[in-house]
Amino acid sequence: PRLVLSAAFMTAVATAAEAHTGHGATNAFTAGFAHPLGGFDHLLAMVAVGLWAGLAGGRALWLWPAGFVAAMVLGGVLGMA
Repeated sequence: PRLVLSAAFMTAVATAAEAHTGHGATNAFTAGFAHPLGGFDHLLAMVAVGLWAGLAGGRALWLWPAGFVAAMVLGGVLGMA
């Protein structure tokens, strides 16, 4: 119950993200490809996914990082649309 209430509260108070505005060139493939490597938060997320997959073991070793990358690609495609 506590987790559900916390999730409901966070969903209710969430606002639209205004991240990544005014960061120079944003319309080139190389800028988009290099973007995740330029911020500590992005690197931390990638390391966390890798560590989590390593702790889970088995097929998660490649499935979770692949799913993470697939989600990022889907987000990029949706962003371009």
